[in-house]
Amino acid sequence: MKKKLLLVLLISLLIISCTKKKEIPELLNGNFSQHLITFEDKPVKINLGKSEKEILILLHHRRSSDEIKKHLNISDSIWNGKINYLFSNGLIKKKDDGAFLPTIFILDKDNAKELKKFTDSLGSELFLIAIDRLEKIKTTTRQINSLKKFSFDEISFFVLGAVVHDYWQLKFYQDEFLKSFIPHRGNSFFYFALVQNDNSPEQSVKFYETKFYDYPNYQFIDFALSELDYNIPTFPTSELKKSFGKETQIGDSVFQIKLINELIKLSKNPNYKIEKKFEEGFERLGLTKNKKVLVPVLSKSESSQFYKIAEVIKTDLINYFENRQTLFVKKYLESQHREETSYKEWMIWVYKMISAKAIDKLIEKGIIKQTIISPSIIIEKF
Repeated sequence: MKKKLLLVLLISLLIISCTKKKEIPELLNGNFSQHLITFEDKPVKINLGKSEKEILILLHHRRSSDEIKKHLNISDSIWNGKINYLFSNGLIKKKDDGAFLPTIFILDKDNAKELKKFTDSLGSELFLIAIDRLEKIKTTTRQINSLKKFSFDEISFFVLGAVVHDYWQLKFYQDEFLKSFIPHRGNSFFYFALVQNDNSPEQSVKFYETKFYDYPNYQFIDFALSELDYNIPTFPTSELKKSFGKETQIGDSVFQIKLINELIKLSKNPNYKIEKKFEEGFERLGLTKNKKVLVPVLSKSESSQFYKIAEVIKTDLINYFENRQTLFVKKYLESQHREETSYKEWMIWVYKMISAKAIDKLIEKGIIKQTIISPSIIIEKF
């Protein structure tokens, strides 16, 4: 009898220890990256400092206002200011009992593992659609005049990544599968996610992102994993100096524009003479190969044809998600997110996780050829 009581006591203690409330430093361990999706022409500006991110994360973990204020060591007035900022930008909502909850997609280490396992299994199926439609994708891509001078291998990462699975496909996914309005936050419409990064690359959640860098005469667009975005608009000062000989007195942004201008001129005229240092830098970083520019320069009308490429797999992709709608709803209702963000917003980030795995599989199979730096294109405005 005593042995049984002792066993029950030990089991009870084990359960208590396993369900013990985590300390705040443990909840905030690691780095949190923020991700945004919008289809607006103008860039969305959202200013989240370290303290605002921590507030969102701790609200996600159901910590009280007093606990969070104590952790941040801030006064009531500063707290109110931060809460008002988050509330006015649609990042939190107020419950009937006065407590606040995030409205965005927050992925912490605990819920990331299970969700990643789920999305990886689906991504390992989804990539087969692109393989089945690969020849049609190639044929449609060749219909764009400015892309005819490139082999498909040279542009496969951008086409199969950004066009077929990300930005251009996301618009169809938003309109034809989600069939809902994009969340209105502050003065803009966008989806927003805050993700806790695991120290293990294999366990970390991946998001590929199509990024638009706006300049007066053109847009520079690249595609990469969010943490690996590396191309002319993001080159640090050290790279600009080392690879292209930037002088200290010249601003980075001014010099980056000069590099892009030179790349455009060389693209239009292979005999155009550029500075030796620029030529060497472009070659070393994979922007050119044997003086051939590997960054396509397209007109605005040509870029609109990307939707035709995305359409090649659109119907199959939408059907894939429609046929699994019950599974997705069940997964959402089982998650903590059901009390925070909407099903539609949850599904946009689930799609991003699934498509990331699909892109990885296309790389693994050699269908997508990797590049030295982020694959990119330039779209001229005029």
